[in-house]
Amino acid sequence: MYARYKSHDDATLSYMEDALHRFHTFKDVFLLGRAGKQAKAKANALRTELVKKRKIDKESNAETWTPSKQRREMNAWRHYISHEIDVSKELDAYCNFPKIHLMSHWVEQIHRYGALQQYSTGRHEQAHKTNLKDGCNASNHNLNYLPQVITFQRRILCFEIRELNLQALVQRRENSVAACKVLPSGADLAAPLGSQSYARPEFMGPQIRRDGKHPDAMIKDFRALLDNTQDATHRVAIYSGTREFIKHKSRNKTYISDEQLHAMELCIYHGMKVQVEGLDGERISQMCRCTGSQSWRGGDRRNDWVWVKQHPGRCYGALNGRLPWQLQRLFKINLLNNDGAFVEYWLALALTTIPENSGNLDPVSKFVQLRQAPAAVGLQVVSVGNIVGCAHVIPEIATTSKTGDGRNERWIVNSHIDLATWNDLYN
Repeated sequence: MYARYKSHDDATLSYMEDALHRFHTFKDVFLLGRAGKQAKAKANALRTELVKKRKIDKESNAETWTPSKQRREMNAWRHYISHEIDVSKELDAYCNFPKIHLMSHWVEQIHRYGALQQYSTGRHEQAHKTNLKDGCNASNHNLNYLPQVITFQRRILCFEIRELNLQALVQRRENSVAACKVLPSGADLAAPLGSQSYARPEFMGPQIRRDGKHPDAMIKDFRALLDNTQDATHRVAIYSGTREFIKHKSRNKTYISDEQLHAMELCIYHGMKVQVEGLDGERISQMCRCTGSQSWRGGDRRNDWVWVKQHPGRCYGALNGRLPWQLQRLFKINLLNNDGAFVEYWLALALTTIPENSGNLDPVSKFVQLRQAPAAVGLQVVSVGNIVGCAHVIPEIATTSKTGDGRNERWIVNSHIDLATWNDLYN
């Protein structure tokens, strides 16, 4: 690993020497797997000899051994033969071959000639295919093939440079919108905010069609929202979740009947801006979209993933008290309190997830893995004040009976899109 570095200093070279020293200290553990043909042949001959001795021992004591005694003796012989074979292979194996010896000269060669990567022949062997074979196959195979190969290679390089330029433009745009540090926001968090408070989500209504007949535009109250929700599970989650939220916010001081809840004024919105702190400390906005069951710009529906701050005290390992949830609905309700004044609540229906392995990094992929929460808590209504930024997840295992919305059962938290989130979670 150290030998693959593109540049070195005294510190990296000392690390390399220390790693090589530790390898030589513990390399004996590989001797059992280093047995060559001669060592294996010798071990097989020893096995044949020991098996003959076991057979003689069994025949000579056949009359005196009981069945249980015979099983014990045969098991003891089996373990003894296995141990002797391993010892024989380990004694005849060795690590004295050229590639192991060459590692002792790497530090000296780096001091004299620089990083070893510049002398690797692997990339030049691979270049034979892209620089010569592909161009030759694309030519007409006549005597004038060399200019055709050069022209073909020049064309391929032009397309690659163009692709890199487009990727750089896209990355610059993504960094300006999504690459920001996720910080707590919203009035529902336990930690008090500073003097510079976070703004409320910016209202973004449904898309306006040319005919002016958008289903969400017809939703004026809570009953209309329930009637417009086709999925029975979503309908139950919106109803029960909103009631529980109002009950929690009012601290059991306000009782809401079904008639009052159904007649409650409601507004649907398809997006929200969350203000977060950028990498340079400035305030920037992240746009979170949620069209529910409606299409987005004439295509499929768009329900973004967002980071949702959990209750104080929940850590979830590397996620640090946050979980990626997928937005399903965004709506605002006006509640008439006991004082006769209207109170606005900005709410979101979200598909919840729970982290696997308590939110710790997977030992193989080095990512946090999520799975869908149980059906009883699979959908929850939360305040948008708990949404602290955009998230991005990778579907890992699709369900066997895939639903129409393409949901999956497991996801991996993607930290390569949002570099700041990567540094915040995995530092």
